[in-house]
Amino acid sequence: MVRIVNHSQRPDWYTPWDSSAAQESSGSGFVIAGGVVLTNAHVVSDARLILLFVTGDPTPHEARVRIVGHDCDLALVEPVEAGVLDGLPAMSFGRMPPLRSAVETYGYPAGGERISSTRGVVSRVEMHTYSHTEGDSHLTVQTDAAINPGNSGGPVVQGGKVVGVAFQ
Repeated sequence: MVRIVNHSQRPDWYTPWDSSAAQESSGSGFVIAGGVVLTNAHVVSDARLILLFVTGDPTPHEARVRIVGHDCDLALVEPVEAGVLDGLPAMSFGRMPPLRSAVETYGYPAGGERISSTRGVVSRVEMHTYSHTEGDSHLTVQTDAAINPGNSGGPVVQGGKVVGVAFQ
């Protein structure tokens, strides 16, 4: 698990000479095969500087977006310096969780510096308009596990495997 801090600045396409104020936001991510971090696209959108904080290490590590998919609200992020993620195991993916089954969410809610986990039950599986783009519909899984700002991009786990990515 990693905490992601994004120093962003949203461009104004109508008045590009007027830059908006820089903002800081945070989210969560997790290592997958290939030594990259999977997170939500909205966690790293409009980034000017991305910092990764590896669990148990207070040192910020600069990162960059490798690829972003705004339509599905997913992104791959990699540290600029080599070896930052070497000690972290890559998480593997499982199947979609069935209704009324238990799942756990992991992340760094409310900008906290310590990892948090919550447990919940899958209460709905349906097509839903995605909040990031407000134009695409995707299959979503609703759980009553507590998900707060900062949990975005963190894994939803069942049986030791990732079955979803927390958002909204």
